[in-house]
Amino acid sequence: MESQIKVRDFSKATVSVSPAEYSSWSEARSDLMTEAKRPLKAQLQAELGTAADADAQEQIRAAFNAREKAIEHDIDHKPLELNLLLDVSYNFLSK
Repeated sequence: MESQIKVRDFSKATVSVSPAEYSSWSEARSDLMTEAKRPLKAQLQAELGTAADADAQEQIRAAFNAREKAIEHDIDHKPLELNLLLDVSYNFLSK
């Protein structure tokens, strides 16, 4: 005897999420990195201009490299939120 309730199997359904403004996630990451690092790079150039010698410049660069890595880590590990509304309609009376 066939069941009165028809159900659909969505176990093989797939969903793909991509950034709206970019062609890929790596492009979005690159843009986020550029925006976050822009003030740091400007500050680096200003401090390098006032450095007394090559040794001082190397110390400045090392400090800024550490800060740059921290910015990259923060961006790569920042939790992102996705809000999704899924609307599925089908004719449950059809076969």
